[in-house]
Amino acid sequence: MTATQYQDELQRIAEQVLPFLRTFEAVQEEIHFGREREAQDRVRTAAEAIFPALTTAIKEMTPPADMQGVHATVTEALSCCEDAYTHLLKGSGRNFAEWFLQSRQSLCQALYLLYEMRAHLPALQPYWLTTTALAAAVTLDARTANPETPVGLVQNPRTEKRGAYSLYVPENYTPDRAWPLIVCLHGGYGQGNEYIWTWLRSAKSNGYVLLSPKSAGPTWSVLNPSLDIASIETMMNEVGATYRIDDKRTYLTGLSDGGTFSYLLGLARAERFAGIAPIAGDFHPMMDPLLRQGKGKTTPLLVVHGGKDPIFPIASIRQAWTLFQRLGYNVTTGELPEWGHAYPYTINEQIVLPWFASLAGG
Repeated sequence: MTATQYQDELQRIAEQVLPFLRTFEAVQEEIHFGREREAQDRVRTAAEAIFPALTTAIKEMTPPADMQGVHATVTEALSCCEDAYTHLLKGSGRNFAEWFLQSRQSLCQALYLLYEMRAHLPALQPYWLTTTALAAAVTLDARTANPETPVGLVQNPRTEKRGAYSLYVPENYTPDRAWPLIVCLHGGYGQGNEYIWTWLRSAKSNGYVLLSPKSAGPTWSVLNPSLDIASIETMMNEVGATYRIDDKRTYLTGLSDGGTFSYLLGLARAERFAGIAPIAGDFHPMMDPLLRQGKGKTTPLLVVHGGKDPIFPIASIRQAWTLFQRLGYNVTTGELPEWGHAYPYTINEQIVLPWFASLAGG
């Protein structure tokens, strides 16, 4: 197989993987627990025509000598995609959530591998960038920083002073200007290195640095907020020491338990954030002393919640909105009538990021 033939075959594979990735993402955002079969059927329709055919086909290909590393990485990525598909189909009833999370872990493993190989898989470019940013793909991927400054996706292990965190720094980062930062908090029992994918496309397309922390414990310390607050502030200080971050364009958001904790962190340390956007979070009693003290009263809040949320019902969230307004907080409400409780890819892209950008200096 010549180099040209091999590259052409890789593109054919990538063209088939793209709709699979898009379908999987949509299922993760639109899933309603109790209607698992619908999600499984959608993924099956997208995947059964390409798996295991693609994983078999790439194993039978003979790459040129200089493409051995690329071949091994893409082969592993396709295997992870197939695992994501088969894991999702295994779940049913009470164990569906467990298989759903295993499926997502496999998918995220695939995404890291495919993103690493993006220069060899241009057919996947529409997955990494928004439609409006595609024309600038070459510029957005052009590295301009000092080679010793890490850019792209960076993983930072846990230390004695803070938890682990994932970081995305736009590949075209330069210290010649200050860059906006989004701190995004994963949901209950999640990981920063998987939640960051709900923001990657938006951040890469619009020039934002992402900090996606891992909670100190299995989930966020809502009963002892100072534990994770100290950890996240240490992370933010580290990022600010390495990169030129715009303190006036630093934003906070989170999903589910991360949404709840974004209230606690954002109000307690309001001076660090230009805007706070909890998504599908609960209005926790630990917020009460913060509200009594008027903490964060002038910091813009965008509260996004699904009208069909089965975990934190919308009725209680509406009461929280009313309380915020009565106390004089700067709150914008965003109720999504048909959304439940899931991953907010398009919500981040179409609602949260435009709201961040609309704030003063955004």
